[in-house]
Amino acid sequence: MSNILFLDDEEAILNTYRRMLRPLGVNGYFAKNSSDAQKIIDGNKIDLIISDYRLEQETGLDFLKIVREKNNEICLIIISGYAEETFIKNAMDLKIIQDYLIKPISLNDFRNVISKFLDQGVV
Repeated sequence: MSNILFLDDEEAILNTYRRMLRPLGVNGYFAKNSSDAQKIIDGNKIDLIISDYRLEQETGLDFLKIVREKNNEICLIIISGYAEETFIKNAMDLKIIQDYLIKPISLNDFRNVISKFLDQGVV
């Protein structure tokens, strides 16, 4: 079974991801900050990380860059409120992230991006 880590500093958002994830048949891990997320990564085989861009202490992209430097196997997705953000294009070009989601995220978009990686056998 695949393991997906969600990183968002808002508990309500993490609870929404929990509900959206249930029917997909994957294990979900949830963290409110990068420190907790790193502990989860260190203790588990994580296949996919979905992180919000805006976090309290740093950006999700800063954290994903660190993850990418340590591990090239984990698929990384960033969530942002703006599709035209330069950071998305740069992060995709530099192969830091494999995909992105734009807020608000519909249940269909959420499932589609996860299913895309499941179908590719990446997750």
